[in-house]
Amino acid sequence: MRKVLILTDNKGWHYNQLVNSFNQKNVIVESCNLTDMSISVIKENVQILLNNKVITDITDVFVRHIPTGTLEEVVTNLNILKALQSKGLNVMNTAENIELTVDKSLTSMKLKDNGILTPNTWITRGKNNTIKLSAKLLDSHPLIYKPLFGSQGKNIKKISNVSDIETIHNDTNVYYLQEFLETSPSHDYRVLVTKSKNKDKTHTMIRYGDSYINNYSKGGKCVEIKFDSDLTDIALSTAKILDIPFCGVDIIKYNNKNYVIEVNSIPAWKGLQSVIQDNISDEIVDAFLEIKNIKFATLA
Repeated sequence: MRKVLILTDNKGWHYNQLVNSFNQKNVIVESCNLTDMSISVIKENVQILLNNKVITDITDVFVRHIPTGTLEEVVTNLNILKALQSKGLNVMNTAENIELTVDKSLTSMKLKDNGILTPNTWITRGKNNTIKLSAKLLDSHPLIYKPLFGSQGKNIKKISNVSDIETIHNDTNVYYLQEFLETSPSHDYRVLVTKSKNKDKTHTMIRYGDSYINNYSKGGKCVEIKFDSDLTDIALSTAKILDIPFCGVDIIKYNNKNYVIEVNSIPAWKGLQSVIQDNISDEIVDAFLEIKNIKFATLA
């Protein structure tokens, strides 16, 4: 029997949705936070531990949360995912998927190299250099600052004047800036992509924000879009380029062109679920469990 380990920090709405869907498939569910996991390498034997006890009976791993922390902590978290995958477990999404999307600069470069439109982007070091660059760029257009590893619309700042940079809280010394693509009223599109061997599934919504941030977690209003081939095509192309089976692709329509502004490898879908009838969690679990030929080997 398959047994899935959901990696999460919060047994909230998304967790409960997944548990219900897995239960319908007679899949046993356990959960933990990655911070409670560790690795041991003894002679030639790599073991994965949970609260210092070796895990032996997990067949699948579903990632809902990657903790932040020091560089060493982040690398260790990703290494645990890589070790689980190397043992033959089915992991969604993989460490490689997460590495490629959690770093916004890497995502931007990868998409640009493959012909996907993204806003003009600058990655600078130091506040003084950022102020000097912004002073030049602001003559042409506003900017948007995003934390390089941020999510859910947290700590995003629109830069209309150089003085706005002074209000940014940033301990990293790295500044990720993009040309601000203004929409009126403020909105963007979220396409949720779930890829499987049988059929790719997509759901699309438009998100309206009270400010320049349109995220559902920040109060954005969600409205379903039945079908838009342009949005669907660019989202599927993005998922293919990044080789990721499950993601949220955020898009802005600007001057009649579609720009991918972000790709989320651990996407939320509560806002989208609120405006569609299909059970998104069931679709995700179906695609996740469709992976064939997993070894079902013990981790010991």
